[in-house]
Amino acid sequence: MAGADNARHTLRSPSRDRDRKHAMQHGLTTSLLLTAALAAPLAAQNLSLDKVGGALGGTTTFPLHGAPNEAYVVLFDLIEQSTPIPGLGITLDITDQLAWLCFSLPTFSGVTDASGNATASLSFPNDPFFSGLVWSFQAVAGNGPWRVSNLVRVTPQAPGTFVPALNQPSVPIAGGGTATAPNNELLFVGGSGPVAQRYLSRTEEWQLAGASFGVGLLSQTTGLPDGRVLFTGGVDVTTGQPTTAAAVYDPVTQTTTTLTMAAPRAGHGASVMGNGKVLISGGLASVDLTNPLALFAGVQATTEVFDPANNTFTAGPNMLEARALHTSTTLTSGQVLVAGGITLIPIINIPTVSATAYRFNPTSGSFGLPSAFSGARFLHTACPLSDGKVLLVGGLTLDLTQFLQTGQIQDLIVGTRTDCQVYTPSLFGFGTFATVNGMQVGRAGAAVAPLPSGGALIAGGFEVAIDASTSTFVATASATADRFAQGPNSLTPTGSMAAPRLFPTTVNLPDGTIMVVGGGPTDAEIYQR
Repeated sequence: MAGADNARHTLRSPSRDRDRKHAMQHGLTTSLLLTAALAAPLAAQNLSLDKVGGALGGTTTFPLHGAPNEAYVVLFDLIEQSTPIPGLGITLDITDQLAWLCFSLPTFSGVTDASGNATASLSFPNDPFFSGLVWSFQAVAGNGPWRVSNLVRVTPQAPGTFVPALNQPSVPIAGGGTATAPNNELLFVGGSGPVAQRYLSRTEEWQLAGASFGVGLLSQTTGLPDGRVLFTGGVDVTTGQPTTAAAVYDPVTQTTTTLTMAAPRAGHGASVMGNGKVLISGGLASVDLTNPLALFAGVQATTEVFDPANNTFTAGPNMLEARALHTSTTLTSGQVLVAGGITLIPIINIPTVSATAYRFNPTSGSFGLPSAFSGARFLHTACPLSDGKVLLVGGLTLDLTQFLQTGQIQDLIVGTRTDCQVYTPSLFGFGTFATVNGMQVGRAGAAVAPLPSGGALIAGGFEVAIDASTSTFVATASATADRFAQGPNSLTPTGSMAAPRLFPTTVNLPDGTIMVVGGGPTDAEIYQR
């Protein structure tokens, strides 16, 4: 048994002896009634249970919220089945065979605080045996009548590894975006055609969530502050060209409102600003993959601003450099950092790849002065870090020098970057970049997600080369992953995914883990930090 004098408890293999089960059933009722005597009568309120953690060898916590100053116990078991508890008038979703153990853990029973909160905690041993088990948790609280919380499932996992999700989505996800929903649920939209799907993180289950809006290649899906989702642009599957189409999906009413931007855009940026509006930047107005020069001719300098208050787009200021296939990241100040991408040198309009970044200030409605970084890149990825900085990951390089002379595609020199850039904002709008080398492979179109403890997970992506015999681009996807650590900046390998993924989607789950979907494989994987 875990020591009752420890605030952090270690779970050991449970006994399923029938005599203990009968003794526990009597002890459950008795212990709850004795604990209830410590609290005054209270009105019935909802009782919610959540989870954070799940790493083998680490602490997993179970935040509980109910009524102030009421008795509670958090129960767990390996078996889920309807279990009436005589005398309490409640029915559990799990068996009660381990209740005797739960009462031996001090944080698993007690009295909620003045705000109605309590937290249970334990540690799963760093033993592979536990990684194959599904533990189910449920809380009971009250002073009569008694209430039962929602069910919570934990699938313990070794730190630094990917494992298949406990359950898989009904419809494969190949892009799109996410929005938060009540009860620690997440909504996946745009990446499964017109089908929206809800992920119930407490029980690690999926549900269909109505129709939304299917997005095309190089589109943007942006979660709005009010919980709705904005879809913009992309390559239309019918015409093969960028589209002006946009839409807003409301997950509450499960309705979609179709909209139209002022210009067609694919490979553009879209970021929520501090004022709640969305900056839409650049992108391609036309696509011709057989002619790189024509592709560059379609790069735009225009911007638009979406106002969620009235679902309208208005013209924004032009960027100093046209760009597409760049990144757009919201800073803690509410400003937006636009970085890299393919571009045209101003005035002389020579195609090139950008090594500059600009900050857009929604207060002044203007872009600041440029900040330069080492190594021009496009099709890179970016994410904000916990310290207010921004991480740019990998990307492609392109040398057009010989191609501009010959016009032959095989004379394009394409590379894939193995470095990252860390942007540090400054008070006066410039900001500085620092180079961090050391990814295992070159990565373009990689997944990147901030880690709750600081730093970021970088997973998948692809390297590009040109096949000289066919004059075609060849992309090789990767299953490897790296971790970026802050202070000092460093990159180290971490566990690999089950299969290679290019342009995968990542989402931070409420329990602190990270889900990776899309990019080729149809399944979802969970990364345990």
